[in-house]
Amino acid sequence: MPQDNSEYEKKIAKANAARQRQFDKQQAKQASPEYQKELQEKQQASQLKFQQRAFEKMKAQLDDPEYLEAQQQKQRETQMKAFEKQRARQQIKEASPEYKKQQIKKVTAAKDKAVQKEKKSKTVISVGVKKIKSKGLKGRNPTALEKKLANKIGDIGCICCLNKNWYTSDMAEQESTKFVSLHHIEGRTKEWAHAKVLPLCAYHHDTPAPSHAPEELTPIHRGNKKEWIALNGTEDELLKQVYGIIEEDQPWL
Repeated sequence: MPQDNSEYEKKIAKANAARQRQFDKQQAKQASPEYQKELQEKQQASQLKFQQRAFEKMKAQLDDPEYLEAQQQKQRETQMKAFEKQRARQQIKEASPEYKKQQIKKVTAAKDKAVQKEKKSKTVISVGVKKIKSKGLKGRNPTALEKKLANKIGDIGCICCLNKNWYTSDMAEQESTKFVSLHHIEGRTKEWAHAKVLPLCAYHHDTPAPSHAPEELTPIHRGNKKEWIALNGTEDELLKQVYGIIEEDQPWL
């Protein structure tokens, strides 16, 4: 029996020694520069293959009109949902008694301010032989070229309504500039400020649209500007289009 145990232990020791040699051999292989280089090349090849498959899949999707249409529809739906939420919040706000009271106060205050301003503008302060009148509105006066460009821009009609086919040529002939205000995209004091203007209707400019209006109709000043840009385009894009319509160069370029 002791002899049998001795033989068994020898076999175990031999097997353990074989496993250790195999382990040492594997460790030496993995530590070798050749093995590391081969492993790195395999990983790079695998990654490149994965990227190639992803690229081919994306290219196939972009070449598929149905996929593009679905993506565009999804984007439109997302924009419309955001717009509907904003509009719903605005309608709830406008329906609240507090909001109506605030609006009445604002209108009353604006009327009082206009009356006071009119009175002030008629008041003349005598200092020796000089007469000094109130300053009036802030911002510099437009140059002759700015006036010329602004008049041509105002004759276009609302650029946003035109782009959406809401503003017909008959309406443009009837309304002309009476129903269009010029939106200054860079204030009223910078160089060429009065030439960098967009012709907008009241509802695209600063007045909330009535409830029966199209859902896409929202003002740039009293609404969400990012949403307005998503629906109508950036101010720079629209300005470039406006100057293309009036066939004039942008003088600041």
